[in-house]
Amino acid sequence: MKKLIIIFTYLIFINIANAQFIFPSEIEREHPRLISSKINKENILKKIEASDDIKKSYEDFKKKIDKYVVQFKTEPEWLSSRFQMYWKSHATDVYVNGSYYSHAEGRAPVPTVRLTGQRDYVTDYKTPKLEDVKPYLEDERGLYLENRKTNKWEWVQPQKTGRVIENTNENIMGIARDAALIYFVEGDEDYARFATHLFDVYMHGLYYRNEPIDIKKGSVQNVIGLTSFQVIKENIVDELAETYDFLYYYIQKNHKKENDIYTASLKKLAEIIIKNGIPDNNWNLHQAGKVIEIALALDEDKMYKDGKGCQYYLNRVFNESEPRQWSVNDVLIYGYDQNGVWNESAGYALSVAKGFTHLARVIQESLGVNIMPGMPIIPKAVTIMPQYLYPNKSIVAFGDSHYGPLETQPFLDLVSNAQQFNNRQQEEEFTSLIYMLQGKHDALKPKKSKNAFYDLLYDTTVYLDSTITPAKMIDYMTNSFYAPTVSWVAMRNGLDEKQGLMVSQVGALGNHTHSNGIAMELYGKGYILAPESGRGSSYYRPDYREYYSQIPAHNTVSVNGKSAYNKMRSYYAFEVNNLYPVSEKKSGYYPNINFSDLYFHEPSTNSDQNRVMSIVRTGETSGYYIDIFRSKTKEGNAKYHDYFYHNLGQELQFTTMDNQPIALQSSSKLNAKSGNIKAYNYLSDEKSVKSNLPFKAIYNLTVEGKENVSMNMWMNGNENREIFKVKAPYSEAFRGVLPDNIEKAPLLTTVVRQYGEAWNTPFVTVYEPSTTSEPSTIKHVETFKNASNKSFVGLVVESKSDRIDYVFSSDELGSYSHDAINFDGTFGILTKTAKATTLFIGAGKKISYNGYTVEILGKKSGAATFVFGEQFQLTCNDAMLLTIPDIYKKGDVIMNIGFKQLNGARTQIDGKKVVVFKVPLTSFQNISIELKK
Repeated sequence: MKKLIIIFTYLIFINIANAQFIFPSEIEREHPRLISSKINKENILKKIEASDDIKKSYEDFKKKIDKYVVQFKTEPEWLSSRFQMYWKSHATDVYVNGSYYSHAEGRAPVPTVRLTGQRDYVTDYKTPKLEDVKPYLEDERGLYLENRKTNKWEWVQPQKTGRVIENTNENIMGIARDAALIYFVEGDEDYARFATHLFDVYMHGLYYRNEPIDIKKGSVQNVIGLTSFQVIKENIVDELAETYDFLYYYIQKNHKKENDIYTASLKKLAEIIIKNGIPDNNWNLHQAGKVIEIALALDEDKMYKDGKGCQYYLNRVFNESEPRQWSVNDVLIYGYDQNGVWNESAGYALSVAKGFTHLARVIQESLGVNIMPGMPIIPKAVTIMPQYLYPNKSIVAFGDSHYGPLETQPFLDLVSNAQQFNNRQQEEEFTSLIYMLQGKHDALKPKKSKNAFYDLLYDTTVYLDSTITPAKMIDYMTNSFYAPTVSWVAMRNGLDEKQGLMVSQVGALGNHTHSNGIAMELYGKGYILAPESGRGSSYYRPDYREYYSQIPAHNTVSVNGKSAYNKMRSYYAFEVNNLYPVSEKKSGYYPNINFSDLYFHEPSTNSDQNRVMSIVRTGETSGYYIDIFRSKTKEGNAKYHDYFYHNLGQELQFTTMDNQPIALQSSSKLNAKSGNIKAYNYLSDEKSVKSNLPFKAIYNLTVEGKENVSMNMWMNGNENREIFKVKAPYSEAFRGVLPDNIEKAPLLTTVVRQYGEAWNTPFVTVYEPSTTSEPSTIKHVETFKNASNKSFVGLVVESKSDRIDYVFSSDELGSYSHDAINFDGTFGILTKTAKATTLFIGAGKKISYNGYTVEILGKKSGAATFVFGEQFQLTCNDAMLLTIPDIYKKGDVIMNIGFKQLNGARTQIDGKKVVVFKVPLTSFQNISIELKK
């Protein structure tokens, strides 16, 4: 085979102004094109001989195929007869009843490919080994399969077999693909004949098959593929395109007449994938990837009578927007916001960015072409990925997501792209990010290849430049991050795995979302202690529909037990009233307090909900969360509001504030029979007690070989309260992250029911993570009220050290007082220790204490912090007036802020001498106040 060449320096060039990817009229790279353009048959053979690892990998790979090739000589139809096809009926028209196979009609001249049995991939039946598949099977009894539960073989109708049919066909075509690859490497036609036979049977079976028809005329008709219920699950495209690519010249020489059928079948797959699907989410990307594979396997356009070849399908995917397959450029513009956040839940958003870098690398490796300049948002989307991380480097898991490490493959793809196309700046940025995420030593450590032969074929190894320094975490994992595209707020305080604190809050906006109100996740001492619950066993199973996607599976509040709205695709965002520090701010803020104030309109019960949360750092190894949740129906007719909190652990104890056990009795109120949604039925072991007193709860988590971790919970008391202790289904969001006995254990859950409204009687909670060696630092928590505003909440949090925090929270701007502290705003904290007093305005106008006053100028509400004691510190996000007691001798009093000096005005307020400074917007820093020398 002659050397692979490309006649243009760039096969594709990007016209940014017209947002078009333009393709040349001729493509001269020979087949196969679905492997790296850097290698050819000759140097593959040389590398196999030169490398023991590659040689062993290739020999092991070949050994798995040899037995089938040998068998083919004496039993040519042994393997092909295991295809799942309409062997007897030769059906052309397949009908489905929604998400289930119904029946097939019509008659083709040859056996045709079967449609899989159902859309749901979860089934009680195993995909059989090929030797256990009955040959030429088409039986009215269905498929003969092994039951997972009983381990017995039985006849079962296709509607109960998940994706067994397509899995079996893909397994067989995978063998054909591998045999074709061996033929490409060695030129042994025994492998080509075997592979071509399998390919021929299947492709003829596709040629005579029509697009399935949904007799319900429902949404399934818009997403169904030729062989799978979802076009994005037409996974066999990989094997078919690669088999054809490797066999291309053998087919042209020996099966020229059949070639038209083969290419027509590939095009049919491509056309249906483009015709059906979902254009405005991750489906579009997956569909594009499959069509691109088919395109690269085909010849150029002029080789076909219909003019539909490689360029045609590449152009369809990249440049043409159709009802269910938008162009690459259009879907990028629609799906990403300006920050690079994709409009789906965390796991899907990260996989989409990875999918686009992979797509670019496929074109890069196959054709030596750089399409990244035409997708400028993708590098930005990859740089934003660390914002999804907890301090332990696990991603958040809102919506249909799972916990786990952030994959570095997108970063490696961009390094590879930069190296190939000489973009040093891009190489440095993404290499530094890899070092930040993995640690430079681990990132540079030689990786043991899983398949050295495949690494050679697809050129997957990326060599990192050891001279590049790691990125700084704070530049990519900021204290606050708000993504309006998916209604998500993350607040961090510290990035150390054990000592870092983080809360993740989410509404319900975008795709793969849940009906979850204002949900939260809490982190502490190295663990995601208050987790999301994941999606359940399958999108098509009752546990997903009834529980995992519903309010009671989340840390949030349900109204009347009825809160439930659109899941999967939702349009219910929260409003961010305030966030401190502002999103993505990297410096200049007061570091010891985070604060968010969110409003949500709960649509199903027409309710107002307000969640105010804060992280308060009390020391290098200590800190706590504040959670204030207000909820009310607009009509004022609420029967009750339920506050749900789930936490990891094996033990949950309730006590009074003076540590006396609380006796709970068996009850039966949290269920559908009592008028709640079905999700309540998934709660078990229910016990409760009615109490208007505040209480404490301690969740204890024991992980073998590690220090015990606790979550300490304090909640306010109110009239008409009932406290429930229940077990909830385990969090399916954990998958191999924690020991199995913890991941699969029920989530220990507190449910607090407030009868009547919960706006003026809100849920007020303090959470503090602790360990055996770093025990809880909070001594006492109590609340205080204000007569002028019933919804006002005050908190006094007293630490075991000499520290007291006074927290002020209101749903509206107003003036509030407590213990000589005066606050005007919606959220503020005053902290007193032996060494310093801190006045913090998260959202407000003014705070004063003991002769010191901070007052925001200009707008109604702002943020500012002033610390006085052994050291003065200050920050404000707008101009402010700072008033301090006048304890100075005669002369001018000045404030030193960096290299600036501000003159103070000496005056009297309420008969007391004070000094007033007008302070401009100032980043957090040490200051000094003294007499001018």
